[in-house]
Amino acid sequence: MSEPFFQKNNDPILWVKPWEDANIVAGFTTREKGRSLPPYHSNNLGFHVEDNPDDVLQNRKQVAEHINIPLNQWVMADQVHDNYVQFVNQKHKGRGIYTKDNALEATDGLITSTKNVMCTALYADCVPLYFFDRKNRTVAIAHAGWKGTVANIAKKTIEQFKEKSSYVEDIEVVIGPSICKTCYQVNDHVIQHIDPKYSDCYEGKNNNYHLDLKKLNQNLLLDEGIQANNIHITNYCTSHHSLFFSHRREQHPTGRMMGFIAIL
Repeated sequence: MSEPFFQKNNDPILWVKPWEDANIVAGFTTREKGRSLPPYHSNNLGFHVEDNPDDVLQNRKQVAEHINIPLNQWVMADQVHDNYVQFVNQKHKGRGIYTKDNALEATDGLITSTKNVMCTALYADCVPLYFFDRKNRTVAIAHAGWKGTVANIAKKTIEQFKEKSSYVEDIEVVIGPSICKTCYQVNDHVIQHIDPKYSDCYEGKNNNYHLDLKKLNQNLLLDEGIQANNIHITNYCTSHHSLFFSHRREQHPTGRMMGFIAIL
């Protein structure tokens, strides 16, 4: 399943519709209908880029209204392109939301079993990984750029589920909007970090390769025991599509979209 897993209404958000029947709110913001000025126009949700912080906060408030989850229930991490995944609960609510200074340090994945605690992450080409265990009522989101991917943040997230008594066969994963293989050109430095058994995830030679990060994450998930029919991949490419900010496409300072997931 691909595009049916992300549906857009008359708001600046792509919604993970199939999980709504389980009282899970999950989605991915677009760059539309915000107040930030170029080059962050318009719905930039990242404080860490050099945007006006007041505009970023107003954009976040607008998203909170669209998804009907107040800002004081959000949790955000200080992403460092690594593989640390943190379990969060009521005491973490509001971290990193009104200022980046109190975001959860050196963390690229958030997981929770607590209702009304929204796990968030920021993106501008990297891969959003959404996790949901229907039986154990646990959700997570991970930020998987190439560094986080080769460090196997997918595996680290699944390990956290297992620690909370989840069975891997019960975990569903959605791989969200991110840069596609055609748009993602990388060099030898990146490729040498990828296990040769995943060589079907890239093509090229002589310091010029095209890497399919979505497929690489899919393969890593399969190797951890996630069932093939429980992995859903969107075709949305953040570099191809004007709905999104893209660090690779724009080649200058740009904004950030947000992935989010919460149990209601």
